[in-house]
Amino acid sequence: MKSLKLTFLILFIFCFKSSIFAWTSSNEGFCYTMDTLCLLSNDINYNTIDEMYEVDCDIIILENDTLKILPGEIVKFFSYANPYTVRRGIKIYGCFLAIGLADNAIHLGDPEATFSGNWWNGIEFYNTSLNGESILKYCTLRGVTHVDEYKQTAIYCENASPIIDHCTFKYMISGWLMYGCSAIGIIGQSYPIISYCTFETIANGIAVWCNVYGLDVYGYAQDTINYPSPLIYGCNILSSVSGFFGPQCDYDRVVLFGGFLDNCYLGFGWTYADTTLGNPIDTIGDGICTTTSTNELKPKFLMVDGVTHPRSDTLITGINENETEIPPTTSQYLTLNNYPNPFKRATIIQFEVKKSKAVISLYIYDSRGNLVKMLIENAELLNGLHEIKWNADDFKGGNVKSGIYLYKLISDEQMCVKKAIIVK
Repeated sequence: MKSLKLTFLILFIFCFKSSIFAWTSSNEGFCYTMDTLCLLSNDINYNTIDEMYEVDCDIIILENDTLKILPGEIVKFFSYANPYTVRRGIKIYGCFLAIGLADNAIHLGDPEATFSGNWWNGIEFYNTSLNGESILKYCTLRGVTHVDEYKQTAIYCENASPIIDHCTFKYMISGWLMYGCSAIGIIGQSYPIISYCTFETIANGIAVWCNVYGLDVYGYAQDTINYPSPLIYGCNILSSVSGFFGPQCDYDRVVLFGGFLDNCYLGFGWTYADTTLGNPIDTIGDGICTTTSTNELKPKFLMVDGVTHPRSDTLITGINENETEIPPTTSQYLTLNNYPNPFKRATIIQFEVKKSKAVISLYIYDSRGNLVKMLIENAELLNGLHEIKWNADDFKGGNVKSGIYLYKLISDEQMCVKKAIIVK
């Protein structure tokens, strides 16, 4: 009897599969896999010969739902018309998990794509993952270029902070040649962690772009106080990333208007790296430094929060040195923030305990995972908002150097991790 019911259920699903060009999740707290979507949409199928999923619609994941892509899976999106002006992609309002393995990566986009083939619209995050709930790890994204001139990105974050780790971005080009593209585009209150990623073979485009413009009564004006600030750590930005206007990245910048670069390689020409620290200047007194490269040709970055430990060689993760793990966070029982950020001398760390009471510890780490200071250890605190000041000092009371610091709040099995940026 149970098998008969299951047969009728499968027949019901197949009879009512979506056939429009956008599949939307139920918003009922479900976790979908690609196999699930093959059952639910006529436009998503598994090609058993090429062993890949083929998608001919937009995939939209609503606030309460999750899309999970498994290690080794290949997801290819179709595009139509010349020059491929109808493209498919993924829009995330909920959670997206694409966690591959070092020896079993996930491939998003046509795995054979170069500067031709099936281009796709990439992944868009909206108002989600404020504490890194969405994760892309060991993913390769190829042949991405959005049809929207303001979203020429492989990953677009709008008020969203996913973790993007050990991912490779290859063969990107602007969908509209009068505009440039970027592998990762960030807008609004977005603070993604971008770690150990490789950017290569990007024509007419850059690696990371942050929107620093707000609309005022006269049009668009720069807002350098509230603009996005991703942590870009241990990444390789190779010489084949051209910049918006130049054939090689020695002619143009490749990181624009935000972010803190630490331990990154920036390819320069075809033979060497840009290892200049830049000249941080607080231009308007907001604690944020406008950093430009001091390289004698053209700089590789502009208006980022800081650049530290520039590399003269590419970083091959797991070979050059031990990796620093930047852990995901949770806000189920705790919330955590600090202000001002970036800061020079001191910052206020503010956190909320959502349970009736909890045993709290608060630690400061440097960007390599070394413990710098314990601000709170095993203190029992009641429900409510709490604040503590950190004077940018270590255990001995000495001033710490400029750079990225992680502050970790722990309560029972719950943990929140955020980053603080010291600029002196």
